[in-house]
Amino acid sequence: MSTDFVLGSTHLSKRPRHVLLAGNDIQGEEDLINLLKQKGLKPVPSSSLKEAQFLLDQRDTVLAICHASSSDSTFRDLLGTVGNGSRVPVIVCGDFYDPHLYLEAMELGAFDYFTYPYHSEGVEWIVGNALQAASHKTPTSSGSVTTMNEGVPC
Repeated sequence: MSTDFVLGSTHLSKRPRHVLLAGNDIQGEEDLINLLKQKGLKPVPSSSLKEAQFLLDQRDTVLAICHASSSDSTFRDLLGTVGNGSRVPVIVCGDFYDPHLYLEAMELGAFDYFTYPYHSEGVEWIVGNALQAASHKTPTSSGSVTTMNEGVPC
């Protein structure tokens, strides 16, 4: 199963679509980085929460993938900063399935969650869904996000 990441009108843009990679452990995930590159996305690692926030503010950052670990609070800080109404979905990934981390990430507003070792088809599906959801959100002048389908703030 191959998921087409070129969704909506985003394929018309010549600007690269960046994917923020946040957390100490995710930056070395060559398989994930290669998968994103094969789908026309540009993975951009961040070394700090401040840098991650800067990258998320850029118009061409379309997705964030953040590593979850009980020793690294990056995913908590990032989700706490981004919130549920962000135009940029945040996917959390972990080294193994931990129901506590999963529930915490989802409660903090993560779009989805996957674990290593991952199946590329599953990650393609999750990333494709996140990009599709993001394409239906538009920022308003007040900074809140409105879904194009509903017309009400998220």
